[in-house]
Amino acid sequence: MGDKIRNVLFICFGNTARSPAAEGIAKALKRDKCIEELHDVSFDSAGFFNVYKTAQPETKQYLKDNWDIDFSDFKGKIMDKDLLDKQDLILAMQSRHLKRLRRKFKDVDNLMDKAHLLLEFAGEEGDFDIEDPVNLTPGEYEQIIKTVEQGVIKSIEKIIEINSEK
Repeated sequence: MGDKIRNVLFICFGNTARSPAAEGIAKALKRDKCIEELHDVSFDSAGFFNVYKTAQPETKQYLKDNWDIDFSDFKGKIMDKDLLDKQDLILAMQSRHLKRLRRKFKDVDNLMDKAHLLLEFAGEEGDFDIEDPVNLTPGEYEQIIKTVEQGVIKSIEKIIEINSEK
């Protein structure tokens, strides 16, 4: 990553739980805490498929309760070459997402240079895979979203640090 990070894409399988949560949290941090540092950084999310067309109710509720973000109008999107081409940083929730990216989007320049696991990019320790919370208990679901949240917070700190050095 030679240039500043201006476009960040969070990806998961269906763009209904983890990646919308990451997008919402990043936008809330930009709005509330890092206004100046992130003024020229945009955040988005996408999936390989979009089963539900919108964010999961639990994700929308978590964003509302914890970040004062209304994601009721969120529309999931499916990634394509154009979306991936314009990203400076792609943060995936699971290693199998990176493998699928590599297989499906061979024609995207520098794809594997800009695609990372969220928790690995954030500098976390241990298992970097964040499992899909859909169909888990409310407590398990919330714990997974909190893991996403922690990864996003630390990733934002790293993005600010990288951009301040450029």
